[in-house]
Amino acid sequence: MSGLNLVLIQEQIAAHISAEFPNYEIYEDFIIDDEQINKMDNKVKPYIVLTWSGLGHSARGGSFGGVRFDEYFSSFEIGIVAPTPKQCRKALNVILDSLIGWSPNGSGRLVPFGGGGTYVAAERNGKPHLYISTASLSFPVNAQGVGDYITP
Repeated sequence: MSGLNLVLIQEQIAAHISAEFPNYEIYEDFIIDDEQINKMDNKVKPYIVLTWSGLGHSARGGSFGGVRFDEYFSSFEIGIVAPTPKQCRKALNVILDSLIGWSPNGSGRLVPFGGGGTYVAAERNGKPHLYISTASLSFPVNAQGVGDYITP
């Protein structure tokens, strides 16, 4: 698909999050283990985890120009890991507020989809000590002239 570099779009999204939230470490595609977590005052310093999805074909964005001009989409899950559920939810809310509607080059605007929630990420001595709040965002893309063939 000429004109489409999904990894480049993903890198733009990660760079945008890093620039908007410079006090957070960002880890892609995995949650680091307890030995690697940055510590601050003997507590975990909250950090961001990004998990990227692949490319999907949109059922509604077909083009008479052929499949290489159809509308596609991709998505990612963003998570905040922190010592308390409330910290996770608050941080995720602020980050989502800055991402919804933002558009990387070569893509449409980021929009939330699906569920998400707050979960226990790790236990110590049988008790929760890390939590993660997650949300998913998707964005439309196509091969040529991104935006030209994307249906409203």
